[in-house]
Amino acid sequence: MNKIFLALALLLAAGFAVAYWKMGGFKAPVITLETTAKPYYLAGRYYEGPANDEAFGNLTRDAYQYRKDGKLRGDFGNIFYNSPESSRDAAKVFVGVVVADTTSQTLPTNYRYRTFAAGQRVVHARVDASFLVAPDKLYTGIKEYAAANKLTLQNIYLERFPDKGEPEVLAVVK
Repeated sequence: MNKIFLALALLLAAGFAVAYWKMGGFKAPVITLETTAKPYYLAGRYYEGPANDEAFGNLTRDAYQYRKDGKLRGDFGNIFYNSPESSRDAAKVFVGVVVADTTSQTLPTNYRYRTFAAGQRVVHARVDASFLVAPDKLYTGIKEYAAANKLTLQNIYLERFPDKGEPEVLAVVK
């Protein structure tokens, strides 16, 4: 009986490892120090409160639904105005869709534009992985890169999760 449980446990562990590998979980992020060449525009809504609150989840679902329905064209994205560690308890985030410009689309009701300005020094992290495993890898990579290069982060982060291509995070450097 113990051998059966051991075999099942090993089979499950192997299955999880393969799934994690397929999602890009073993890939390392590419981290660079850059100056943003162009602004990023987000169409969305601001949220402040616990990250596990239903209201935050609703804003995220709304943004996905607007993209799915074709009401907004672009990539899902957020601008966090506090560190990822503290955002679990008190997120300050603009949730929405990264759009090409502020003139070619009509915004859904209650949506506004925010700009992540050009000319900012940022730590840019990207990874060829699923959006399910990418955020942890990206934020960990940014934190390690900043520490190794003695950079101070301003705790403003742009997240972009394209349907095709690499998820990315840009962290503003002081």
